[in-house]
Amino acid sequence: MKFKVFKLTLLLTVCFQVATKAQIANDSLQNKPSKLCATIPFEVLNGSIILSVKLNNNPRILRMLFDTGADGMAISEDLADTLGIKATRTKSASVVGGHADVSIAEGNMLHLDGFDFPNQNIALFKTTHKGTDGIIGNQLTKRYIVKVDFDKQQISLYTFGNYQYGKDGESVLVKLSGGIIVVPATLNVTADQANNGEFVFDTGAGYNLICFRPFVVKNRLLVNGFKPESMGSTTSMGVTTPTFNGKASAFTIGSLTPIKDMPIGLMSTGGSSESWNPGVDGSIGIRLISHYNFTINLQQQLIHFTPRANPSKS
Repeated sequence: MKFKVFKLTLLLTVCFQVATKAQIANDSLQNKPSKLCATIPFEVLNGSIILSVKLNNNPRILRMLFDTGADGMAISEDLADTLGIKATRTKSASVVGGHADVSIAEGNMLHLDGFDFPNQNIALFKTTHKGTDGIIGNQLTKRYIVKVDFDKQQISLYTFGNYQYGKDGESVLVKLSGGIIVVPATLNVTADQANNGEFVFDTGAGYNLICFRPFVVKNRLLVNGFKPESMGSTTSMGVTTPTFNGKASAFTIGSLTPIKDMPIGLMSTGGSSESWNPGVDGSIGIRLISHYNFTINLQQQLIHFTPRANPSKS
């Protein structure tokens, strides 16, 4: 018994030492000035951010969706065959509405406007985002402070460190869950019904907001005053889920100014949505996100939002 207690004490001591060293390193890094590494232009397609990239030694320029709702890269199986990229293993991936089994190609080189990202894993799906060659997930946000300026149509990458956000805008604390950025928000379907939740910050989604089925059922959103205006569906990597579409009285990200009369989708039954448990309450898409220029700083676990004067120009 004493031996077991000793081993547990030793383990806790080692863990504390490792955590302390990591915290010291993180604190030291935050005291260093953040430096600009690159400024990368992007194209706007239906409000979404499109980056021009190359993979490995292939000269072909690919148009990739910048997708903070994904933890990695993805291209279609057909494109992978064309580029000579081969799968090395398989895994189950979570997509909106369910799960999909995907193949993974390991050890690829991503070339982004003269910037190289080695040893990248790429998921190979049957289909990917329409109008693009694939998606780039949180590879950038995990390694850099990422500033997205819709007005200038450019992404700036800064080293982690002491970064100055400027006087405009407001910061919202976020967390990283399974490689995905999650933000706190409050949904008022009706003026007198406030429901707090955690929502994926998803620049790769083409909607304003979708609430996932468990959150809809828990808060009885479809029967507590919501007025559906249409039926629709959302598709993610080949998984299609029906939705009821309408408007919410208000939606508030963190402590930002509430957005009034915002279009939303409430996930209905159908497909695999009934058994799907995503661990978050919904997804904030690019139509809402593009109301702001924003800076993602995962070292400080926050996103700094600056309201745009003319978001309709995206």
